[in-house]
Order: sequence, then C-alpha cells, then structure tokens
Amino acid sequence: MGDVLSLAAFAPEALVLAGALLILLLDALEVRKLELFAGISLVASFGALLLVVADLGFAPLHLLAGVPASAIDLPPTTSALWGFSSLGLIFQAVFLLATFLVSLGSLSRPSDEKGSAVFFALLLIATVGMLLAAIAADLIFLLLAIEVVGISTYLLVGYTRRDPRGLEAAMKFYIVGALSSALSFFGASLLFGAYGSTNLTVLSQATGTVGYPALALIGYALLIAGVGFKVTAVPFHAWAVDVYDGAPDDVTAFLAGGSKKVGVFAFFLVFIGPLTILDRPCASAACATPFHFAPTLQLALALLSLLTMTVGNVLALLQREMKRMLAYSSISQAGYMLLGIAIGTSPALAGATFQVFAHVFMKLGAFLVVAAVAGLGIGPLIEDWRGLGLRRPWLGVAFALMLLSLAGVPLTVGFVSKFVLFSAAVQAQGLFVWLAVAGLLNSALSVFYYARVLRVLYMESPDDAPAPTPPSSNGLPLGGLGYGRAAAIGLCAVAIVAIGVYPQPVLSAIQSAASHFALTGA
Repeated sequence: MGDVLSLAAFAPEALVLAGALLILLLDALEVRKLELFAGISLVASFGALLLVVADLGFAPLHLLAGVPASAIDLPPTTSALWGFSSLGLIFQAVFLLATFLVSLGSLSRPSDEKGSAVFFALLLIATVGMLLAAIAADLIFLLLAIEVVGISTYLLVGYTRRDPRGLEAAMKFYIVGALSSALSFFGASLLFGAYGSTNLTVLSQATGTVGYPALALIGYALLIAGVGFKVTAVPFHAWAVDVYDGAPDDVTAFLAGGSKKVGVFAFFLVFIGPLTILDRPCASAACATPFHFAPTLQLALALLSLLTMTVGNVLALLQREMKRMLAYSSISQAGYMLLGIAIGTSPALAGATFQVFAHVFMKLGAFLVVAAVAGLGIGPLIEDWRGLGLRRPWLGVAFALMLLSLAGVPLTVGFVSKFVLFSAAVQAQGLFVWLAVAGLLNSALSVFYYARVLRVLYMESPDDAPAPTPPSSNGLPLGGLGYGRAAAIGLCAVAIVAIGVYPQPVLSAIQSAASHFALTGA
C-alpha cells in the first residue's frame, strides 16, 4: 500500500460525495424532483464505478485511472492510514454496483413521495464510507469508515418517519449498531495495548504480541463480535431480520446487497494477516514470530461460519413472509463468505470475494423484486404470491433465477461462487473438508424453501390471489412496476445467467487480486 498519492486517486470518493452534496443543495433550494435526484445518484455511482474499473487496469478506460498501477498491491507500510490493493478496488466496484442498482430501482418510487433527496443523499454518503473502508490501512480508519456507513444506514431505515415499523426498525438498528461499534473500538484499544499500534500491517505481522497474548486475543474476540454484527453472523444476527423487514424495500436491498459487504471486507483486513503469517515470506524476525493463537482465531471463525450458514437456513425454512425468508437466507449467505475468511488461503479468499460479488445480483435483485411486488399491491406472505409467475411472467422468471442462483443451481453465478469456495475448503484439507460438507448440506437444505416459493409462483392457482394492479397504478408504466425498477431487476437476472455461464473474466480478476492480498496480508 502506498502512503501518499495524488488527489486523483480519491476521485471515486470525491465524485460520490459531490453527488450527495449536490442533492442536499438542490433540496435546500426547494428543487425537489425524484428523477433528478436519482439521476445524480446514477451518474455519481456509475462514474465512480468507471474510475475504479480503470484503476483495476481495464485497458479501454486506462486514461481515467487515478491510482498508478505501481501503487497498487505494494508491500504494506507501518504508517499509512490508507492504501490501494486490487482486492480493495474490487470491493469498491461491488459497493458502487450495488448503489447504482438501488438508485436505478428507486427511479420507480411514487413521484409524490417526500424525502427523496434525503434517501439518495444518505445512499451516496453511505457509499463514500464503504469506499473509504475498502482502502483502509489502519484499524481506526477502517472503523471510522464503517461508522459513516452505519450512521447513514440507520437514517435510511427510518427516513420515512411516518411508518411506525420503519421507525422501530431504525431504533433497533441504531441500538445494535452502537453496541457493535463500542465492541469494535474497545477491541481496537486492546489491540493497541498489545501491539503498540493499530496499523493493519503491524497487526498482520504480529509484532508486540509476545508479552501480551491474552490482551490481543480478547481484542480480536471483541472485533469478531463487533464486526460480526455488521455481517449478520450468528449469534450476532437477531437484529437483522426485524430491520430488513421493517425498512423500506429499496433500503433493505441496499443493506443486504451492499452495506453488509463492508463487514466482510473488514474481516478480510483484520484477520487474513494473522491467519496467514506463517505462510507468507518475511525478512524480519518480528513477523516470523509464530502468532501462536492464530489457530484459536481460525477455529472461532470456522465455528462462526458453520453456525451462521446453518441457523440462517433452518430459520428460513420456518418463515411465512417473503421478506423475512430472504432475510434469513441473507444470514446463511454470510456464513459461506465467512468460510473463505476462516480458511485464509488465496483460493478461499477468491471464493469468498466471488460469493460477495454474486450476492449483489442475487440478493439485491431479490429484494428489488419484493419491492416491485409490494408496489403491485400484493401482500407480504409467501402465499400472497400465488400464481405470480403466470400473471407477471418476466418478473416471475427473474425472481426464479435469483432463487435458483441462491440455491447454487448450475449455470448460475451462485453455483460458480459456491463451487470455487467449497473447492478451496477441500483443498485446505483438515477441518475445512468437513466445513465444505456442511456447506453442501446447507445448500441442499436451502433448496427446500426456495422450491416452496417456486411452487407458489408457478404451481398454485392464482384465483384467490390479489388482482393485478392496473397499468395506471402510481402513475408508473409497465403495469405499475416502472422502467427503473424493471431495468435493475433485468440487469440482475441477466448478470446471474451471463456470469454463471461465462465466469472466467470476473473470476480471473478476483483470483489475481486475492493472491496479492493473501501474500501481503493487507
């Protein structure tokens, strides 16, 4: 990671922040038009996405690159607050892709809805925090960036103000978020006492831990709990379902498909170095010192992964509401991501990152479908969706593709991500072979509740289901669905199939980035 780069290196963050400030300025001037705010959010997120892709070395966009190729994946220093890794840039692309899709889907909000400026401004500010977290080189910098995301999303969940369920969800989210932040910062303070630094490079090299191993271990345990809340890892998951259920549908899509991934990358930054120290070349005696409680951390993360995927899938089986079922499903998906972190090898990191990438299209797209269906006047229960695949064929097909991908059916992006991840677990041998088996069994278990939804969509009579909303509903085209939301759902469905059939370009880029990240530990 580099220490100081030109301001052009921070062009994506600056562009997104400028979009948020412009929206707030227009709102202050009483220029309130949803299409304008959504357009600014789309331009800011897509423009920043192009800049990040250029930084990753995509040849046609090389003139837009603000980070020199020589400054990416440098050996880490012990004084930088931020730096640039290719894996961090990939996560930035994932964050911006999620923001773009949510902004596109939010074009179909009712045009008379108040608070649109607040929604899009908070969406972009949360994205700025996510982008900063992806370039963090210091634990305090990382936690502060996560706080920016947290505060923005607390407000997003309750921004409607008149919805009591949304306000209740926002309050729960705020209380749990405050607790997780307190645990994380307390853990960071203990690590500072053990290491004498909060720099992620120092943490990954395990210097200063010989005299204070218990202090460092407690610090890491608190970080697992604090960041585990953000990732919705079991047993720190209980808040997620109520918050996802009570939040506005577009906000839920952003929480599940976007902001949740910040916690995953935080796990990468904090734990990959310690877990891989004995496997990395090191010239100094300090970083060659055995990090003797690394096996304890690895076991803790492995158990966290197993609990998360299993509890999420079992509870999803018991749900009667579509949104809550998808929320528990999202928890189980976090378990698969944590598996790659627990293993800590380059192939496992690639599998976990590809799972994160695939999850954007699968889960964000699924919640956008829920938002679309709610806009058509259909109730929250799974039974209320009876015959929807027959009444709204293309919407049913899109949702079916998302569910099949979440289950890991071949020729979808979800199958590829799980195949890469479980293969890495088998390759790691030992305990992780059994975790791969557990992952396969959990995938099989998830098929039951996804198949139940597909049966309701296509095999049950729609006679008693709510009547379709007339095309003029809410003033939106496409039978009340809206072009923006239809486009976002369509993009997710196409990506699920296209990348599932031909994953090599994306997978190769992720594997290359993961190999550099595992080598440097940051």
